[in-house]
Amino acid sequence: MIVASAKIESCFLAVVGLFLLLLPGGCANGGSGTELAVRPVPRALEGVDGETIRLPQDEPFSIALRPLREAPGLTGGADADAHVSRDGNADAFARVENGGSAQAVFQLGHAFQNDSDRQMELNVRLRCAYEVAAGATPPSPFPRAKVDLRLCARGRSNRLLRNLNLAHHSTEEGAAASTDQKDVRFMLILSPHESVSIFVAGTVTAETREEQSAEGSIELSGLEMEVQTKLAPPVRSADNEQG
Repeated sequence: MIVASAKIESCFLAVVGLFLLLLPGGCANGGSGTELAVRPVPRALEGVDGETIRLPQDEPFSIALRPLREAPGLTGGADADAHVSRDGNADAFARVENGGSAQAVFQLGHAFQNDSDRQMELNVRLRCAYEVAAGATPPSPFPRAKVDLRLCARGRSNRLLRNLNLAHHSTEEGAAASTDQKDVRFMLILSPHESVSIFVAGTVTAETREEQSAEGSIELSGLEMEVQTKLAPPVRSADNEQG
C-alpha cells in the first residue's frame, strides 16, 4: 500500500509540474513575453490607399502592458517591476537573492484592423533605443538571469506573424551591459476585416538556488512606429469586364 501511494503521489507531482511549465510565462515557453496579456481594441484602417500612421506622434500606443511574477524561495527574496508609458518608453527589472524566481515583462505597441473590403498591405517601420544588463553572484555558467527584447506581430486567432529578436543576453555568457539602437522594417498582409497587434516585448527573468543571486534589466526609450497602408487592386466583376 505504501509503494502504491508513493507511485500515485509521484505521478501527481509530475502532472502538476508539467501543468506549471505550460502556464503562460513559465519556463517551458521561455517567458519571452510574445503572448499578449490582454487583447487590445484595434485601430480601424478605413481603406485609404497610402495612409500613414505615426505613433506616438498621431496617437498614443494602445498596447501598454506589464505582467509580473515573483516566487521567492523559503529563505530568499524575489523582486520584479516594470513601467510602460504610451509615449514610447518602458523598463523592466527582476532580481532574486538566496533562491527563488522573478519575471518582469512589458509589452508596448499598437493594434490595427483592415476595415475595408480589399486586401491591405502594411509597411511597418519601427525605431527604438535600448539598454540591457544581466549579472549573477557568484558568476555562473548558467542562465541565472536573462534579458530578452523582441518585436512581435499577432494576427487572426492569435497567430504569431513576426517574432524578431532585437536583443538577448544571459548570464551563461557572462555578466554584461550594453546599449544600442534599432531601425526595423517589415511588411504584413491583412485580409478584409482582419486585425493585427504589433508590439515590442521586453522580458527579464531571474532564477537562482540558495546562496546565489541574480538580476537583470531592460530599458526601452524613444519607441516610434510608422505604418503605411497599400490596398490591393479592386476585384473586377464579370459585368465590369463586359463594360
